[in-house]
Order: sequence, then C-alpha cells, then structure tokens
Amino acid sequence: MGVKITAATILLLLAVAGGCASIPQGSVTTGANKTQEEQNMNKEIHTLLQNYQRALNEGKVDLVRSLYADDAVFIGQPFPTATGVDDIVALYAKFLSQLDFNVKFEILEVELDGNLGFIRTQSVGTIVPKGQTPKGTERNREVFIVKKIDGAWKFYRYIFNPEVGDSK
Repeated sequence: MGVKITAATILLLLAVAGGCASIPQGSVTTGANKTQEEQNMNKEIHTLLQNYQRALNEGKVDLVRSLYADDAVFIGQPFPTATGVDDIVALYAKFLSQLDFNVKFEILEVELDGNLGFIRTQSVGTIVPKGQTPKGTERNREVFIVKKIDGAWKFYRYIFNPEVGDSK
C-alpha cells in the first residue's frame, strides 16, 4: 500500500522546509529586497490573476482555457467538481453564457517554489444573471494552486467559496 502525495502535501512540505518565494499578505509588488527571479514571479502571478479577472468580466472562454493546466481541477460552490481543462472550459462556457461578472481579485498571499505554488485571494464584485441589475456586492475567497508548465504559470487546482462574515 503506497502513500499518495497530493499537491497540498507538497505545498505543506515546501512551506515547512523554507526557501519559498513568499509574498506577505496584501503584497505582491516588487521591491528592493526581492531577487530578480522573485520580481519576475510576482509579475507573472499578477498577470495570471489579471487575465483570469478579465476572462470572467468579459466572458472570454478561450482565455479561461489558456489559464488552466490540461490536468487541472476546479472545485467551487455551487458548481460540480470539474476535472481536466475540457470539463473546466465546458463549465465556464455554461455559466459565462448565463451570468454577468464584474469582479476584482486581491492577492492576499503567494507561496512559490520551483514549478509549484499557491495563491490565496479574495474577490469582490457582482455576479448576476445576464441582463439583470446587481443589488449588491459579494465576496469570495479563493485558493489557486499553480504549476509552471512550459515556462508559464497555470491554474492546477482552483478552490473557492463565498466569504461569510467579515473578510479580514
């Protein structure tokens, strides 16, 4: 009977072992104390999240596809778990055809090491059925496990749920 090593286990081991490129809560900006590699990773992560935000807000299913790894997993309330980029894109195509998004992501925490890492975010905005007027904003909290594939960071695992109560 073998031991199954998951991405979460790997990330935990990386965090315990140290040496991760760690960006403190609320900050992924470049600074004088960061190495060039860390600055580049920060920029890549910012771009990944900005592209995801744009994909949702503009309903761009093809852009969604480009952001996920082929073997990615999507887990989010109230949607079914989707495994593999084709299932994930089909899920997005369905809900992006039915809903209007106006959301903004804030990066709260990033841990990257080698070709694997995670991003913890919160998003704020509106998600309403097409043609309806928003009646208020909503908040979600997200964890993206990212993997560097062919030189580009991709979403490898994505987990989110609604924020309950105070967000901080």
